[in-house]
Amino acid sequence: MLKSRFISTAMCAVLACGVANAQDAMLSEQPAFEAPAQYAPNWSDEGIAKIADQLSGTWRTTDAVGGSTLMMTVAPAPVEGMSDTLYVEGVRAETPWEPYRNAIFQLYRYKDEVRLRTYEFAVGSASMGLFNGIWAATEYFPSVSRDDLIATLDVELDETQNGFSGSTPYPYPTGVGGAVEMTSSINLDGDSLTVADRGYAADGSVVWGADADSAVEYERADSFASVDRRPDGMIIVDYGPQGDHTPHEGDELHVHYDGYLTDGTRFDSSYSRDLPFVFEYPPGTRAITGWGIGMEGFSNGSHRKLIIPGYLGYGERGNPRANIPGDATLVFNVWMAHIEHAEDVSHEGHDHGDSHEGHNHD
Repeated sequence: MLKSRFISTAMCAVLACGVANAQDAMLSEQPAFEAPAQYAPNWSDEGIAKIADQLSGTWRTTDAVGGSTLMMTVAPAPVEGMSDTLYVEGVRAETPWEPYRNAIFQLYRYKDEVRLRTYEFAVGSASMGLFNGIWAATEYFPSVSRDDLIATLDVELDETQNGFSGSTPYPYPTGVGGAVEMTSSINLDGDSLTVADRGYAADGSVVWGADADSAVEYERADSFASVDRRPDGMIIVDYGPQGDHTPHEGDELHVHYDGYLTDGTRFDSSYSRDLPFVFEYPPGTRAITGWGIGMEGFSNGSHRKLIIPGYLGYGERGNPRANIPGDATLVFNVWMAHIEHAEDVSHEGHDHGDSHEGHNHD
């Protein structure tokens, strides 16, 4: 029982403490809120703008790769001190809320020819969850600079009739699959995008990617998540899958989450406690207003990203106990692990902490 009380206190530090006052203030004042404008890139020239537009959007592999259909979303996003940048997120179709790759593309001119440079993030694993799904709301794109990125390779691009094609100007170092260096090529032809990588051993022999069918072909596809930009300023990115039940009054919800500030700080995680946050729906003063809104229509077993403006979070006061400053925008990656129907819930003697210990994210 002591463990359950301790865990409830930890969760309270993030989701509940001081919420009643914050909600009362919201109801009495309804503070004015103006959502930030959606990000509009300022491309350096028409050629770069054309390539960026051709790359942008969602892509799906035409054949399974390693047993999975891969999907990729490319969206213009700002990077401090850099121009002409796009955010790239690669996912497996069956788990789109859990990217296997987050990267930055930059388009730039080298001797009057356009090159595409790829970058990996160097912000630490604890912060990476903030980027997941942020292609849907790049006005909230985390503040990153060139110092937070590691350049990996360049591809020289030539314009073609329906797109562009290109390859690396020389091999680049790698440690993948026993190779010591690699080359890469790309070809975009209308709604078809083909990427081919090849790895070389120290003696110059091809270690992987030698076969013509080793190239990965993508086609344009619908997005792997729906995006709801609400009038109140909240943004909900819904990945699914659609479960057989959504929250109704009196239901007991078991929700796992990671919570972030927009500077990359992860201020809390239910996974670190290996216990979901358990509460009755609607949460009322048990949770911040935006959290309650984010539970609407959130089906059993599905995943969402919630972007909550400050006035629907902790307001001007913030939450010093959780190191959340005033008016902070909060970002949650959430998983509806379980919904207990109201008629099945027995509150008397129900020990949330002990009964759900060991509930893992899958």
